[in-house]
Amino acid sequence: MTAIALITAPLDEATRNARVYRGDILVFRQLAGMRALRDRVAEHLRRVMGDDPESVHRAMNGAGIEAASNALRRDLGRDEAIREALYAALREAGVEPGRTYEDGLKLRVQPPAEGARGIVTEPLGAHRDTWGSNVMAQTNWWSPVMPVTAERTIALLPAYFARPVANNSTGWDLAEVLRRRRKGEPLDDYPFLPVVEEAPDPSEAVAMEIEPGDLMCFSGAHLHASVPNTTDRTRFSLEIRTVNADDAAAGRCAPNVDGRAVRTAWQWFRRLSDGERLGGMV
Repeated sequence: MTAIALITAPLDEATRNARVYRGDILVFRQLAGMRALRDRVAEHLRRVMGDDPESVHRAMNGAGIEAASNALRRDLGRDEAIREALYAALREAGVEPGRTYEDGLKLRVQPPAEGARGIVTEPLGAHRDTWGSNVMAQTNWWSPVMPVTAERTIALLPAYFARPVANNSTGWDLAEVLRRRRKGEPLDDYPFLPVVEEAPDPSEAVAMEIEPGDLMCFSGAHLHASVPNTTDRTRFSLEIRTVNADDAAAGRCAPNVDGRAVRTAWQWFRRLSDGERLGGMV
């Protein structure tokens, strides 16, 4: 049975991962690294989106917010203070940098529903990240930059962790997505990432109201989605995915109950300690 646990001390790699692989949702409370990361990201947000970033949708249209969000993602990726704070937070949670690989910190920006139209800002439908990566040892990490509410956050559907759901991952090919993006071709008729084909029961959704400075840890196999933003404030959050190399090699992982993509995206992940890739695409 899935448990949602508040954690106030590091969990060693084996213990934490075993809990994640069986479906537990862990919230590491008020990590010093996450507070430093939140403050640094907030500086970038105010620089680009004004003194009140949560009101950016009143000053910019959807295309402008998408462009600014993409620029911010690039800026965060070049900021060494961001990387140091992120890695410090992961170490506080018990992550071992020499055996753990990550796919890069992502900023997600979700304005109120009418302002969300791009890859960075569009609310995400219900999906498992593992439908795209095929890496069943994948762990997801998520944290809000500014306070969230149940109407402006991420939702998990823990009842579906071991329950198959209809989805469009069958035959989905990451190589096709990459080919189209390299050539500038549209993805209108091809999913950027696989999603459900039928909306799950909304009563099963758990809207996660954690605090800035908290860091939520859950399996990439958990079904999850954006809560459509029905408030008058833009939501800013951070996410990253990790893989423990020993677990991946040994087959210690979450169950694959319904993923059918044709490739495994090992190349998404780089080792925290030195940037070495986990592997190629197979």
